[in-house]
Amino acid sequence: MNKPAFRPLGARYLVLPDEVKGEETQVGEFTVSREKDIHNKSQSGTVVAVGMGCTELKENDHVAYGQYSGYEKKIEGKNYVILQESEILGEILVTPFDEEPSLPLGMGTIL
Repeated sequence: MNKPAFRPLGARYLVLPDEVKGEETQVGEFTVSREKDIHNKSQSGTVVAVGMGCTELKENDHVAYGQYSGYEKKIEGKNYVILQESEILGEILVTPFDEEPSLPLGMGTIL
């Protein structure tokens, strides 16, 4: 993924939202109605740029945020969300490709 030509200021993050799946119609096209679009808005994504005032997360971290949080901005043809550090609810430690949750260092299993 190419890094967009945008650097958030202060304690802000530029996040690429996860894709939201629509409903399959009879002809095989995927659509999301306007009413359902409000409820299907992504609430997670990947951090692609970090402001200088940010302390918690880094690029490529997967995060969860509130449904109505942030400022949506189209940059270089892609939709992004600009979030303040306080709008991010937490880091998602399990990705769809992981078999088990990732644990912070020092949090291994005791036998």
